[in-house]
Amino acid sequence: MVSTGTIIIMSIVGLTAFLLSFLFILILRRWFEIQWIPIIIGAVTFIIFAMVLEQISHFFVLGSEMGEEIPLLKNSPWLYVLYGVLAAGVFEETGRLVAFLLMKRRYRKLDTAISYGIGHGGVEAMILLGLGMVSAIVFSILINSGSSILDGLPAGALEPVTGTANYMYVLSIVERVFAISVHIGLSVIVWVSVMEEGKWWLFPVAIILHALTNLTAGMFQSGLLSSIWMVYIGFIVMTAVTLWVAYVVGVKRSSHRRKNSV
Repeated sequence: MVSTGTIIIMSIVGLTAFLLSFLFILILRRWFEIQWIPIIIGAVTFIIFAMVLEQISHFFVLGSEMGEEIPLLKNSPWLYVLYGVLAAGVFEETGRLVAFLLMKRRYRKLDTAISYGIGHGGVEAMILLGLGMVSAIVFSILINSGSSILDGLPAGALEPVTGTANYMYVLSIVERVFAISVHIGLSVIVWVSVMEEGKWWLFPVAIILHALTNLTAGMFQSGLLSSIWMVYIGFIVMTAVTLWVAYVVGVKRSSHRRKNSV
């Protein structure tokens, strides 16, 4: 059984996941001109490069099995982690690169990168966490009603719903806040690599930062790391590093130019 309190928490977390991008817009519009077209382009680009192209790559590299049956995970966990974090970095940062190259003529301000990052990270929160919570709520209702629909599910399929502590749902929102922040920072870095001559090297830097941000999560998934708190520590540290790099190469420089132009 899943308690009513847990279902309420799932509902709040799911609703918050759908609203996070709008909260970022409300906060960041004080300092940046938020643009809807780059937001939409960011969302669409994430879906194409992360949810379609990257998943196709996973199918061919990892195979169609799930969990421990994935050959690469079973035979070489470190190689599995390396592939996973680099695939995320390469596909998503290439998506950013393509998007900014296409927008280069019309959208040349730093605000474009901020807006794109909100769209990219916001739709990720909606898909991964928002829709995930909707699915968890549906399964919870079916479990509580004793529905026979669940009889055909594999053993352990419902463990994420029945075995997840309530505080983990709350932490998932905190994680999404940091994730959107990371996507904004990476967007600034790739934007600079496109807009400023001689800064092309920031594109591979963004890939590396993206990969390192996912590293502890990949290690936890593969069993190489057992502490969930170490996962969050690694994620928070890399979020701070990414935002610092973005500030130095993009935000700080852009602010300096604005002051000089006044």
